[in-house]
Amino acid sequence: MADDDMPVTSHLTSRNGVCQYVRRVPEDLRDAFTFARVQRSLRTRDHMTARQAALALDQEWDRRFAEARLQRGLASDADGPTALDTGSWSWEEWQALAGWFGAVLQEEDWRARLQQMPGSVLAVSPDLDALPRRSNRDVKDHIAREASLRAMKVSTYAAERMSFVQGYVRRLGVSLSRTLPYHERFMAACLGAELAYLDLFRRRETRSGGINLPHPDTIPGPWRRAVAPLATTAAVPPVPSSVPASGPRPIGKTLADCALKWQENRRIVKKQVRPEYLREMDNTIADFTAHAKLRDIGEIGRRHVLAYRDHLGSTKDYAIQTINKKIGFISSLMATALNAGWTEIALGGELFLEIPEDEDHREPYSAAELQLIFGHPIFTAGFRFARVKACGELQFWLPLIACLHGMISSEIMQLGPDTVLPHPDAPDILCFVVTKAGDRRVKTLARRRWVPIRKELFDLGLNDLVETARTADRPFLWSAMASQADDVTRVSSYFSSFWADFTRKDLKIEAEGTTLYSFRHAFQDEISRIGHGDEIKKALMGHAEGGMTGRYGTKRRPRVVNIHDLDEAVQGAVWPFLKTVKGPAG
Repeated sequence: MADDDMPVTSHLTSRNGVCQYVRRVPEDLRDAFTFARVQRSLRTRDHMTARQAALALDQEWDRRFAEARLQRGLASDADGPTALDTGSWSWEEWQALAGWFGAVLQEEDWRARLQQMPGSVLAVSPDLDALPRRSNRDVKDHIAREASLRAMKVSTYAAERMSFVQGYVRRLGVSLSRTLPYHERFMAACLGAELAYLDLFRRRETRSGGINLPHPDTIPGPWRRAVAPLATTAAVPPVPSSVPASGPRPIGKTLADCALKWQENRRIVKKQVRPEYLREMDNTIADFTAHAKLRDIGEIGRRHVLAYRDHLGSTKDYAIQTINKKIGFISSLMATALNAGWTEIALGGELFLEIPEDEDHREPYSAAELQLIFGHPIFTAGFRFARVKACGELQFWLPLIACLHGMISSEIMQLGPDTVLPHPDAPDILCFVVTKAGDRRVKTLARRRWVPIRKELFDLGLNDLVETARTADRPFLWSAMASQADDVTRVSSYFSSFWADFTRKDLKIEAEGTTLYSFRHAFQDEISRIGHGDEIKKALMGHAEGGMTGRYGTKRRPRVVNIHDLDEAVQGAVWPFLKTVKGPAG
């Protein structure tokens, strides 16, 4: 990871190109200072210079906040860990900190493998051949980093990797400075710790060892005993009885109360409260409460939220985005409690997992993979998986519509009898209408559009599907939506889980970056291959005018394109697998 990718502090920003140091006064110290935030111009545009200045200011304000807490009898720090005075540390203590740093690197790699870890690796006689491997991208990054560090001088490492190390040791309340007596020796020890970790990474990748290592919390050091003696030192006056204890205490409110308050706040400002969103929030509240074994929000602290986050990552097969979404529910509800005056201390930052740079990178299905997918009996012999997550007829129609039309799964799931219509300017062209009508959700304004329907779908039974839904007075075409109370989020989650399992286990498709979205990218590539430009692709896929055809999230409409041109593109795409696809009755 490049040094610029790992900021020293979250308090560094810029204004008109000039670097600024901006830091909020912690909630529990607001009345101890005459200002709500520290703001200082660093008078430089050079980020390396600014980072060093910010380091010094971090250390200074950590000290001042710690002193203010001691004077007020407060032992907890709402803005992060208690700042440690490292001026009197011996070399043995700095050496222990370097050991802790190395242990954290090892632990992070271990946790990255845990989701795919079979029990045989954790047995008394571990099966190293079953040890999960990291992605090819991760392996390449580690090889490159090891080569770089092996050739690097200690002085260069101290200059280039100081901010990387600082990002870790700051969790313990340690601020690094080049003026510290053991600075160079400590950075040399950290270089050794990184190289030791990279060697361990290689052993794990080659399945030759690297398991059963100590957790970072077992590393002894002054950071483990920093808080306990503070309240007993002679220089600190006794805490007056009028000052409440800073530890957790019940207040008679629950996360469910916070959810009601959150809804009230949304309605006051006339913001939407979607039923499916509330359902997800309620499910997360129940799951968190069961895991933390706490109901009263006064007893919920940062450590409980972090423990829940780690639980989601280590024991459940959740993507990082899903974990962050669930943690977002809890942190949002706790922030609601703070703003309502029910609690006094914020959870603090850095609750969310960092999404790797390639996490959102999706690859199109290749022609061979498409032939393999659509050659399965689901598409050629009327076979259907009976399990709930396969979502009935969606297992046939969703991949087919996604590939032939470039639509995303949530758009397909929300298709109904009222969204299969002739185009108003060309009644002979039947289209899927992506719309917000009928309480549907559309990701962006640009996504609302008319998509000509590939003619083969009518031969495969699309008209029958539409008529069945219309006769049953269902808003959506799919029986899975009806059986799940028309909950798009739940059905989407079910089908995504089914598809990942089906393609990996049944079809043995293990190419990196392939998901349901890969149909959309395959469609985009085919439209390009047959000679159509970005204007056609944007109109068909709902991408915004002015953004790349691979960028999502903008709110501008694409330019209106003649529906006959769009129909020509959809009908002209070449899909060899269509020759063998048979409808439900075929």
